[in-house]
Amino acid sequence: MNWNIFGDKNLKEKLKKQLKKLNWEVDFNIVLGLLKPTISVKTKIAKEKIKIGKSKFGGLPDLPKETKWPSLNGFPFAFIGQINLEEIKFDIENKLPKKGILYFFFSTNQTDYQSEPFNKIHKVLYFNENVDDLKTQDYPINYNDLAKFKECIIEYSEHYSLPSYQNYQIIENGFSDEDENLLFEANELICEITGAKQDIGHQILGNANAVQGDVSYWWANQNYNLENEINEKKKTEIHKNEKEIILLLQIDMLDENPEFSKFGASGGIYFGIKKQDLENGNFENTKFVIQNS
Repeated sequence: MNWNIFGDKNLKEKLKKQLKKLNWEVDFNIVLGLLKPTISVKTKIAKEKIKIGKSKFGGLPDLPKETKWPSLNGFPFAFIGQINLEEIKFDIENKLPKKGILYFFFSTNQTDYQSEPFNKIHKVLYFNENVDDLKTQDYPINYNDLAKFKECIIEYSEHYSLPSYQNYQIIENGFSDEDENLLFEANELICEITGAKQDIGHQILGNANAVQGDVSYWWANQNYNLENEINEKKKTEIHKNEKEIILLLQIDMLDENPEFSKFGASGGIYFGIKKQDLENGNFENTKFVIQNS
């Protein structure tokens, strides 16, 4: 396998060596092929105000002055955080824009989840201009108090991830039941070596660490009404879409620093994006899934 020269070769070699010790029934080269560079994200409670434009979870967004706070049906979305892309040094495959800020919002209005498609109950904004044009916005008047998350400092580190056990890549590569069980052990081993949080954890890129088996399928079928029968043609389209969508950001709702679980969620939030859209810097059609544990 050809590793990018910008990665930590010692870390990668250690991962390969330790993962190979597991009793895989599938060809180990397949396992290595599914191991993806990932950016782990850790939080620390901010002791003082974070500078405008810096990466953070929680608090208030630093948005362009004329930007309208994302909302749906009269209810403003919750602000999860902002990622300053210039601060990221572990994008080994060079998938992200080199500069700019990504902002992540989602609905905490429970009725939206019953009546609206998932592509409408979240928003990702991208800003790539002068930081001097940013202003820290106040919460809208009818903002949900349970979504006023604590402002936290973000730290990035190099990490790697394997797909979840129900992901299409696992199915396509013929993983046995024993191999699927080993994925949980492998994930713990990877986290132990890289220092990332086990279980869900926050991360950018790589394979999503799903709470309920997989997220790619749910990203891919958001164009369809799940109350109607999905025929073979639609199944083929969904399967094709699965391969085109990658993880943009994974949020661990059990992180106690920003208190993400205050509004009632206890699992993970997953933002996905089509590879082509990411290459083009187009964040208008991102995907969204929330899974409770």
